[in-house]
Amino acid sequence: MRLVRYAYFDDRTLGQLQYQDQRWWTIERPWLDNTPNVSCIPEGSYELVRVDSPRFGENMWQVSGVPGRTHILVHVANTSADVIGCIGLGTGVYSDLQGVSSSRIAIDAFYDLTAAEIFHTIEIVKGVIE
Repeated sequence: MRLVRYAYFDDRTLGQLQYQDQRWWTIERPWLDNTPNVSCIPEGSYELVRVDSPRFGENMWQVSGVPGRTHILVHVANTSADVIGCIGLGTGVYSDLQGVSSSRIAIDAFYDLTAAEIFHTIEIVKGVIE
């Protein structure tokens, strides 16, 4: 699984999550030196593990192994205001690049595709999407 970040703004980061033959658009907080709750996480390779979240429900994907950070989930979010250091998924990107669209549909598809899995590695890189 790979997340390619292609646009960094003062208030948000946009990317594309690629897994098997599927692609989803991502929204994260801006890069602010990995500061908890206000920054996206550093580029790198991390483990995805299943956790139960009081806010988002059971069997959520959590990014683990990020230095100085915890509780980084992949969840429904359309704008960077909807995430606190987490990763939101969408089926498209708003035309003004302010966020991602149809997040619930994207999350449902992503979680359906990975339903039988309990562990993954995610590589987060800066790059160009194809």
